Amino acid sequence: MISCLSLYSYSFCEKIALKKYRRCVKRGCIKRPQVVSGAKKDGFGLRVFVLSDLHTDYPENMAWVRSLSTKRHEKDVLLVAGDVAEMYDNFILTMSLLKERFEYVFFVPGNHDLWCRWETEDFDSLEKLNKLLDACKQLGVETNPAVIDGLGIIPLFSWYHESFDREDDIVGVRIPSLDMARALSREKNAVLSKTSKNHWL
Repeated sequence: MISCLSLYSYSFCEKIALKKYRRCVKRGCIKRPQVVSGAKKDGFGLRVFVLSDLHTDYPENMAWVRSLSTKRHEKDVLLVAGDVAEMYDNFILTMSLLKERFEYVFFVPGNHDLWCRWETEDFDSLEKLNKLLDACKQLGVETNPAVIDGLGIIPLFSWYHESFDREDDIVGVRIPSLDMARALSREKNAVLSKTSKNHWL
């Protein structure tokens, strides 16, 4: 079935439609396939929510997570796109609270999740990543691809490294070398970039 998204007037359509798109514009409306509802028996389809940058090391952000309804989202999917918390204990608490509120919770780490500057244990960012992924598994938080009601969700772990850059250097802008960045990242109070807080060695 085709539905019609009406615009103000045909002359308005003519102004915004380029020649290659004019075939799609007829009598003042744009034809598009109708969106089919994925409604379940209870009247609601699969709902997917996305959150990032919760930063629950801040008490007001943790309070917001705690304030989320434990009933309203019990059939929903939540995608958590990183930067949950710097401190491991806060990460565990946050993900536990989210898992209590949502049927499915997916997680991909952000740079703040891998920072080690406030941790009491001595581990690097890769060790912390493994701890976070193990904790997610124990909590029932998904970090692997899954299909829910026909919707494929594929968490991607992707990071940037300067070796990926194949473009010419930008001239006229002073950018510190990688060696300098590594040296600065080892200093506790160094603030070079968001990723300088990660400890990889």
